[in-house]
Amino acid sequence: MKRYFSPFAAGLLLLAASPAHAQAGPSLTLHVATLKSGLVKTTTLPLATEHPGVTAYGVVIDPSPIIALRGRIITAQASLTLAAASLTRTRNLYRSSGNVSEASLQKAEARALVARARLAALQAEAKSGFGPALGAAITTGGAMLHAIEAARSLVSVVQAGVQLPTPPRAEARTLDGSLVTLRPIGPAGRIPQGLLGQAFFYVGPTLAIDSPLAVTLETGKAITGYDVPTDALVWHADEAFAFVLTGPHRFTMYAIPTTNPSRHAGKVAGYFVPKADLPGTPAIVTSGAGLLNSILTGTADAAHYD
Repeated sequence: MKRYFSPFAAGLLLLAASPAHAQAGPSLTLHVATLKSGLVKTTTLPLATEHPGVTAYGVVIDPSPIIALRGRIITAQASLTLAAASLTRTRNLYRSSGNVSEASLQKAEARALVARARLAALQAEAKSGFGPALGAAITTGGAMLHAIEAARSLVSVVQAGVQLPTPPRAEARTLDGSLVTLRPIGPAGRIPQGLLGQAFFYVGPTLAIDSPLAVTLETGKAITGYDVPTDALVWHADEAFAFVLTGPHRFTMYAIPTTNPSRHAGKVAGYFVPKADLPGTPAIVTSGAGLLNSILTGTADAAHYD
């Protein structure tokens, strides 16, 4: 780890023993009076779970074309059923009593053939336009279609990362900062105009049509760790650090990676740190980190522990 903490304040005790953790940096021990002053406060961070993921663009799309297509398919299925039944009756009459002419039989066969072709065309339209999974739901009236018809949102998601074999679990952030869970349907039949990447369909809670969503697709196993708040951070050369209570009156600096920010109301509220990168159940300095940093860098008087 890079260190930017010299010279240290005169008389400050810097523990020379090797740190217990690879991310551990300098340590200092404070005078008990400094701790009693309330200038330095700690918060014990709870263990949290996050899922590695990639960001994607999502938008709530108008489901009315899908519902209309489903209606045309139902009509085509009914027409085929009637045409097939009529053909069966006509064929039986033609073969049994001869009361039906061959021309009537040919007309019945043609009507059944046309009805079958119309249904097949609509089923192909569903599959090519909305992908195999949603297309099948439109054709058969599957559960996902029922969810959409029940005023749930249909969400189109496009991601430009590594190709994924199936749509993974996903969460989306709305414009007001709310976090919603999306249920996967399947690959989309087409990529929305103007976008590049891989497209999926999801079902989400009721949201306004055309609402944009910041989507995170889970792409790996869950990781346990801690959300370190921004108030706990001190910065050196664009690297973040935090102080953790590691012994009686002793505080140790730990590097905090900033590659996985956690947000609240659209603003960065902290950074997720894997469990292995901090001591177990860390008590982290959330008030007074600047003071400890000043002591280490020699810009404040050292506070000794006796």
